[in-house]
Amino acid sequence: MVEKRKPSIFTQRQPLLLQLGSSVFFGLIWFLLLFGPQTLNPTYVDWIYVSGTDLFQHQNGWEWFRQEAWRLPLGSIQAFGYPFGTTVSFTDSIPLFAFVFRLFSFLLPPDFQYLGLWILVSLMGQFFFGMLIVGEFTKSYIKMILGASLLVLSPVLINRVFFHNSLTAQWILLAGIWFILVEYRRKLWRGAWLLLFSISLLIHLYFVVMLLPLWAISLWLRFSRDKQPKAIIVDILAVTVVGLFISFLIGLFSLSLGDLLGEGYGFYSWNLNGFINPGEYSAVLPGLPLGTEGQTEGFSYLGLGNLILLPLGLFFFLKEGRLTKAWKLMVPVLLVCLLFLLFALSNRAFANQHSLWDFQLPKKIEISFALFRASGRFIWPVFYVIVLFSLLNLVERKNWVIPILLGALLLQYFDLQPLISSKHIPASLRYQSPLQSEFWNEAAQVNQHVVLLPAAKAHSIYQPFSLYARKNHLTLNWGYFSRANLGAIKDHGDQLWNDILIGQADEETLFILWDPDWELLVGGAAADQLVLCEVDGFLVGLAPQNAIFTSATQLEERCMFP
Repeated sequence: MVEKRKPSIFTQRQPLLLQLGSSVFFGLIWFLLLFGPQTLNPTYVDWIYVSGTDLFQHQNGWEWFRQEAWRLPLGSIQAFGYPFGTTVSFTDSIPLFAFVFRLFSFLLPPDFQYLGLWILVSLMGQFFFGMLIVGEFTKSYIKMILGASLLVLSPVLINRVFFHNSLTAQWILLAGIWFILVEYRRKLWRGAWLLLFSISLLIHLYFVVMLLPLWAISLWLRFSRDKQPKAIIVDILAVTVVGLFISFLIGLFSLSLGDLLGEGYGFYSWNLNGFINPGEYSAVLPGLPLGTEGQTEGFSYLGLGNLILLPLGLFFFLKEGRLTKAWKLMVPVLLVCLLFLLFALSNRAFANQHSLWDFQLPKKIEISFALFRASGRFIWPVFYVIVLFSLLNLVERKNWVIPILLGALLLQYFDLQPLISSKHIPASLRYQSPLQSEFWNEAAQVNQHVVLLPAAKAHSIYQPFSLYARKNHLTLNWGYFSRANLGAIKDHGDQLWNDILIGQADEETLFILWDPDWELLVGGAAADQLVLCEVDGFLVGLAPQNAIFTSATQLEERCMFP
């Protein structure tokens, strides 16, 4: 008799619809409970502007992107980081949402943000795939709800909310784990991984790389069952070709490999205390020391609820001898987890502040790893495997386990209150630009460009000028990018400065001399060739031929002419 295979969940329409509906409902409930409703207001952008840094980077990239003309690559932004431009991927603006909302940009208000909505969708996705995974081991709706809620209360997820918003799409990792379970138990739809990789590319490249070892497990399981290497090769080629095509469309190839590489592998690593180190975000446990300041990137605190469940899950796992029963799944999972753990630890490993090892990598390997310098993030798949290990060994028990799961959930919520409180955004935040003078409005009418000099590392100054340049449809030479050709940007700025020194300053450019130390060195030379104006505490340089001197009034009071 031929064994009857359990039907794929893709054909189980009723349970799937129930799980989708539950995810929308409970995802919204958890969002409101954790963060409140204020960030869901699409016209409320002040909270983003006030926050600055990474959150502003995401919103700023979207705002520049929405007013650009469509061109190839589709994700390109020409006026920001001018003349080299950037892409919506290198501003971490979540291309998936940026493309969708840009199609309807003409219907949207001038001030529009989707970052709050993105967090909501991320929580819904986390809940949905949490339900699917738990649903592989139990038919109890209550257990699925409790298990999925514990996954929503993952500190690694909440920590990224309103900080690195694109990195809250950790449901991608849960989807990959669920795919592995489906492939192990029955047969996964062949297009599932292609779809997941495509979506991941439109969110954040780190997720793509994290998925690769998980995909390898799925391919191994399928090969060991079907013994069809040609089908495996076809799938690999399909994912590769589609991935390269999407990468081109969103502009990932607009920079050279050297520009994509960064510094810091070994600095932004994971500490061996990560799973029990809450930092300042636990109501119960104290924070533990780190080896480097950058190891906050490896934040992976399990939470007190998960820590309580872990020994219980381990007890039932060992009692039932599951390691030997499910070795075909367990062995590759353990190997992949070890791979993630070693990469996250990096070549500079620490336990608390104590060094475990510190060695120099071969140059080629170091350069390759530099592309994903925040190696501490690669502990996330291991984090979820540990949490799911506890859950899945418990949800199969009888209903007596429900109070234990509920207690763990409540304990997790209580323990994470400091972390949750740090993510509370008041509805009363208002951003006030430091550019208040009428001078800026007058200058915008007769100029085309804003240039920050020196043209490098202008992180502390670029935000108000980025808002100003974008709203007035001017170009800006500098921004806060995840990756950029910093050398070319600096060289271009140096060339502009040389043009100034020989009396060839562009007549349609506002030069913002922002660095006090740099200003002391070159301000005297600039004074011979530029009109220097003190406006709202900023030193502005203008070519003597700039049209503002014929259209504006009372400039003599704030400007020094050569």
